[in-house]
Amino acid sequence: MKSETLLFNGKKVDEKEINFSHLKRGFLYGDGIFETMISFNKKIFRFQQHWDRMVFGAKVCNLEVPNKKLIEKLIVDNLKEGLCYIRLNLWRKRPNTISTEKEKETNFLIIIRDFKPYPEKFYKEGMVCGLSKKIRRNNYSIISKIKSLNFLENIILKIEAEKERCDDMIVLDSSGYISEGSVSNIFFVKDNFIYTPSVECGCLEGITRRVIFEISEKENIKVKEGRFKIDFLSDCDEVFLTNTLMGIMPVKEIKGYFKVKKISFTENLIKKYKEIFIKETG
Repeated sequence: MKSETLLFNGKKVDEKEINFSHLKRGFLYGDGIFETMISFNKKIFRFQQHWDRMVFGAKVCNLEVPNKKLIEKLIVDNLKEGLCYIRLNLWRKRPNTISTEKEKETNFLIIIRDFKPYPEKFYKEGMVCGLSKKIRRNNYSIISKIKSLNFLENIILKIEAEKERCDDMIVLDSSGYISEGSVSNIFFVKDNFIYTPSVECGCLEGITRRVIFEISEKENIKVKEGRFKIDFLSDCDEVFLTNTLMGIMPVKEIKGYFKVKKISFTENLIKKYKEIFIKETG
């Protein structure tokens, strides 16, 4: 397998074969959506849940969805043993103006490459995060519920993290409640309870977020979704982030608001998460 496999509208291509006319509307207007997935031993982890979220996003954006069986087969046929990164992109073909003119037809591009995990030290020590001063999630906007090709807010958060010498940034919503990380959901642990922002706080309903709920139900751990001000963090025991690529990531510090003393609760969740991952992909 090459370092990166590209599948454009069902055909394996070299990147030079994809030209501006194919990419134009996605590039000019960000008029599309995407999903990022991970596979192991040629099995995609939680494909159905990722697909369902893409279908929801496509409905919001009035986009035509390709055949599910075709997409899944294309991906699986081009995977290899071990861990792979998968990104499925979907964007409107035409017109060239900002108006959609009721056009729903789409292009799709699947990108597959070797998965490069986050540094091991993050899982052992935790990430250092800051609180963003530049970005607020709009909890009143439907855009916060989908994975849009326009990733500018997330990029600004990453730039802000670099300037603040942080590994990531935590974002508040328009009403001042904790929403999420730059590309992740956030959870807090306090007295063996798990707390997490409600989706009404402008956070994306993550796939790994759902796994946390599943683990909690099985282990009889109480989870509370709600609205939490940043000061809520001051007496929390642990904080962790989740997304498909990082899995479950401990947070060492949120500058000015939280410092961890131990990560034993999070480490146990990581263990349970890995068991589920291996069971479904092993």
